[in-house]
Amino acid sequence: MSERTPVAVPSASPEMAARLAANRAGRLTASQRRLALIAGLGALIIFLCPVAMLVQMGALLLWGDAPVSTLAGVVFTILGALFVMMFAGLVGVNALTFLPEAFMRQPVRFARGPLQIRITEGHRPELPFSYLIGDYSFAPYVAPGDVPMRVGAPYVVYYAARSRLLLSLAALDAPDATQWEPLGQPGE
Repeated sequence: MSERTPVAVPSASPEMAARLAANRAGRLTASQRRLALIAGLGALIIFLCPVAMLVQMGALLLWGDAPVSTLAGVVFTILGALFVMMFAGLVGVNALTFLPEAFMRQPVRFARGPLQIRITEGHRPELPFSYLIGDYSFAPYVAPGDVPMRVGAPYVVYYAARSRLLLSLAALDAPDATQWEPLGQPGE
């Protein structure tokens, strides 16, 4: 009968340690805040394009010399307006998700628990499975390369409150685990 030797869990890398320290305190790092601002402002700028198109269409119909309407022209205009509104809605959701996150008082939440793997139902080659820690799940391609992912091992994960983006992750059985323990209750 052979005994298993315990796997040595490495301490957090310097980059991860810096993110963990800020996230544990409930703050975003400068690069995490910059990413939220870029995503939010970029979406807001893109959002201006469909809004400008809708305003132009409305102005042309109300005050311009619109050509005589045909059934095909009306259907094309309605479908175009629906497409533009759908696009505006998708882009607007990104702006409303990321911009407030950059300025929130408590933009970071956390989950703690054993790592589990949830197999995706159906045939989905783009996401065959996801990692699950507590009530937070994330895709395998999002997991940091410097943290070994061991099923059943305890972890703490810090994520963005609105967008739920993975910010930092630490194994709770690592030598430096006590300094990454959350300060509040899960989901705060």
